[in-house]
Parts: sequence; C-alpha cells; structure tokens
Amino acid sequence: MTRRYLIKARAKINLGLTVIRRRSDGYHEIESIMQQISLHDTLLLEPVSGFDLNFNCSDPTLAGSENLVYRAASILKEQAGNSLPGVKISLYKNIPVEAGLAGGSSDAAAALLGLNKFWNLGLSKPKLLEVASQLGSDVPFCLQGGTALARGRGEELKQLPSLPFLWVVLALPPKVKFLTAASYRSFDRSMLGKPELESLVDAVLCGSKRDILRWLSGDFTNTLETTDLPGSELVGNLKIKLQEYGLQPVFSGSGPTLFMMTEEYSIARSAVKIAEELGAVAYLCWTTGKNEEWSDV
Repeated sequence: MTRRYLIKARAKINLGLTVIRRRSDGYHEIESIMQQISLHDTLLLEPVSGFDLNFNCSDPTLAGSENLVYRAASILKEQAGNSLPGVKISLYKNIPVEAGLAGGSSDAAAALLGLNKFWNLGLSKPKLLEVASQLGSDVPFCLQGGTALARGRGEELKQLPSLPFLWVVLALPPKVKFLTAASYRSFDRSMLGKPELESLVDAVLCGSKRDILRWLSGDFTNTLETTDLPGSELVGNLKIKLQEYGLQPVFSGSGPTLFMMTEEYSIARSAVKIAEELGAVAYLCWTTGKNEEWSDV
C-alpha cells in the first residue's frame, strides 16, 4: 500500500443548544442545531511496515493513547482482528482545544472516515456512526457534517437542509478553556428547557438567512451560557464589549467560544479586527455542507 490520505476534520458550532434534563446514565438530554464550519484540523494517513499503529500530533500534549484519534483507530483495528496494515497518523491541530468547537470529536470522526478508506474496510455509514457513538456525543455529528438537529446526548441526528452560506467569526478569550463535563455540572438548573428551538428549526428548514440571524440576535441561545467556571466572567465581558460594537455574539457548545454570523464579508472582517483589539483570539470562517471526506496525496 503506497497511498497517503489527507482528511479535514471540521469544527462545529451550536446555533442553539437546550439542555432538557439529566439522564439516569449521567449524561444530559439535549436538543441542538449543530453546524459544521470551515475551520479544521488535518489528518495525514501514511503506510508503515508491519502492523503498527503510530500516532503523533503537532501539539505534543495531545499525542497520547487517550486521544480520540488513537482510540478510533484502535477500535477499528480491534474489530478487524488487529491484522490490518500498519499506519502512521499525523494530526495537525488548528481548532482550539476545549473551546466548545468539537475539535477532538471532529478529529475522531475524520480518523474513522479516513481509515475506512485507507484500510479498505468498506464499513457503511450506519456502522461508522455506531463506532462514533462509542467515542463521544459529538462524534456522530462530526462524522455526518453539514447541518443537523441533535437530540439525546447529541448522538440522535436528523439531517437538515444545508445552511445558506454565511460568514462565521469565532472569538474566544486567550487561555480560557472549558471542559465539557465541567460545563454540564455547573450551569444554572433553573434554565433547563430553555431556550426553545422551534423557530430556529423552522428558519433552518426554510433556508431563511434573515430568520436565522434574527434568532441568533436574541438574548439567550444556549443553556450552557449560564455555566459558572473560571473564565466565565472573561467570556461574559467579551460578549458585552462585542455587543457595544453592534455585533451579535453567540455562545457555542460548552464554551468558551463566541461566534458571530453575517452575510457580509466586510462586516465579518471588521468583527475579526474588533475581537482582536479586545484581546480575543479570532478566526474568520464560513458555513460548510456535508463532509468532504479525503484526498489522495
């Protein structure tokens, strides 16, 4: 085997997220509109002699066997009886870590898609989704991509029409990271069931940019925005300052990333500059459709 494969692992944002209740298994029941965006990590798959599974990462702190990429590869290898050809997996990080953008989940999904091709496993999408659900709540969505309504703990997906093209600006205070589990432990329980997502779902189904942007301009779009963690005050202050410039920042996932959406490139560029002037780390991105799976290199 001489082929090498590059695969993009795209970040996701939550247009809206509602925590409904705590489940008996310890997870939380949620409802969320998830959207894939252009910001991505990159995985390079290369053949090596023998049957070894080698994994490295541009961020050495993420290069261990607990990384979801390594775990995804290990599950596929175990299911095939550990007789698959050797592979070297190199992960090049670009998505910020512990930022509510599903970077680790997207990396795992990309590994499943890429290794299915690399090893010529022929696994169906339902089978890959089954494996994805073992790895984490966001991994099934990241495997599928595009736009989806997520329920359960995030693994029950209903594909929605692709969102119209919109610019997406990400902004997060430097050195602020939120562990997902900690966010779910510390949010305001009086906000269970809020916000209601029906009008957002309707706007997405209709493909109405105006109605989507109107919904995002509301005061409250994510139950987990009420979380009380170190760094929460920095996120809240950044949101207020961005609003003072006429922008509409929205809390994504379990945080701490804020995002802003617009139809106009000039507004998006201005939002990036404003966020950076306020001391935030900013990224200019856009909405994307279902996954582009891989390319030969």
